Amino acid sequence: MANDHPAQAQPSKMSAFSLTMLALGSIIGAGMFLGVGLTIQLAGPSIIIAYAIMGILMYFNLSFLAELSLLDPEKGSFQTYATKAFGPGAGFVIGWLYWISGILVMSSEATAAGIFSAVWFPGIPLWAFMLLYSGILTVVNLSDPRGFGKLESGLAIVKVIALAGFILLAIVLVFLPLFGTAPGWRNITNTPFLPHGLSGFAGSLLLVFYAYSGTSVVGLAITESENPERTVPKVVLATSGLVTSFYVISVLFLLLLHPWTTYNATTSPYVSSLLPYRISAVQTLMNFVILTATLSAMSASMYGTSRMLNALAQQGEAPRFFRQVSRKAVPRRALLFTNAFLIGIAFLSYIIPSKLYLLVTGASGLLSLVNVLTISLAHWRLRPKLVVNHPDHTSHVPGYPVSNLLVTLFFAGVFVSAFAIPDQRASFILGLSLMILTAGVYFVVRHTLNSQTLARDHIQDSSGNTLHTLKNLGYEAQRRISKRLRLKNRP
Repeated sequence: MANDHPAQAQPSKMSAFSLTMLALGSIIGAGMFLGVGLTIQLAGPSIIIAYAIMGILMYFNLSFLAELSLLDPEKGSFQTYATKAFGPGAGFVIGWLYWISGILVMSSEATAAGIFSAVWFPGIPLWAFMLLYSGILTVVNLSDPRGFGKLESGLAIVKVIALAGFILLAIVLVFLPLFGTAPGWRNITNTPFLPHGLSGFAGSLLLVFYAYSGTSVVGLAITESENPERTVPKVVLATSGLVTSFYVISVLFLLLLHPWTTYNATTSPYVSSLLPYRISAVQTLMNFVILTATLSAMSASMYGTSRMLNALAQQGEAPRFFRQVSRKAVPRRALLFTNAFLIGIAFLSYIIPSKLYLLVTGASGLLSLVNVLTISLAHWRLRPKLVVNHPDHTSHVPGYPVSNLLVTLFFAGVFVSAFAIPDQRASFILGLSLMILTAGVYFVVRHTLNSQTLARDHIQDSSGNTLHTLKNLGYEAQRRISKRLRLKNRP
């Protein structure tokens, strides 16, 4: 492209507030507003515990990634750390799995956005909404990162206000008989806490994890933030605290408003829970807010996914074509290529509209699980080496290294349990197939990648040797000139 420039172009910096809003925008999306219906179906009232546990684990996962990013800032974030911790094969597979997972996340959000839009325009097919929203958000992501950050901040604020507003309205509806009989606590106390046993609870964990799975974009954006040493710890604490509080409290009130058996994934529980109260204006407003939340999460996923492809290209693990960025450091080629796959997903929505959301959500959740497992293990392995070079480093992850072990074991259990749930088996097979395919591609191209790495290292060494030689020649010339001047000036 004529307006593209090498990857060293300087991006506009994002503030702590913008980075926090980017994180919230990436996390709070369809996985919560639509997926919560599925999780309640599987686990019943015990789903509250699932969201609380995942919130705590999200804090640790964000802390692992943030500390690595502060000790060793890298363009490719966790993908680069996987390479440093476990070798080039792990880095290659993790980077490409993140990219594939990003496409699935965008597809999931686009599908959900179409479902929400169908409330107002039932005659328009799902694929048409997916193409429309994909095109609009592609244009948004081609803009300046600062402008993108401001847009995400605005949309994230709308989400936070909407969730807070829902909680306040639910308090009134649950405990005050203004619209009929107030249900109080009976919808929870009059039903088993684990209606489907531990298997139902375990089956919900993958979908609950997906609702938290947008945290990795923070690591990719740290290099574009102002004063990361002060910004990042605040972002980690604010993001994990806000998201977990909103998730747990809002799900609690969903369960208090109506029996858990009334919820499903055909419409958002945050809208369907208000239907019996006949507050049409609030229902319409809530559906609009949920739609913007979904589009915000989709946009944030575009941001992270395109930058991962750009980072892979810079490291020689993707075609050089994707190394180019604009004057504002936007990886246009990587963005356009990535988003082109949404056309194929839109076609898939034409074939299996009713099953698409669960399929892409489950598969994306599995791939995201691999990413968080890698972050935990890479932090455990790299932190002692990196701290040596940063004696002034004060930030630390609580419980290290025991916390790394516990987080790894829990997420590994969630990964294995996905196969045991019949409704998630297709997603498990799809996700596992993509992992095997990516690993197979690495084994096919590893010799080429190794040759490129050696050639790059040789060029760097040669450049260093050449520079050293030029410096020596310069010093020698300066010495001779000085000697001649001294002889000439002697009396």
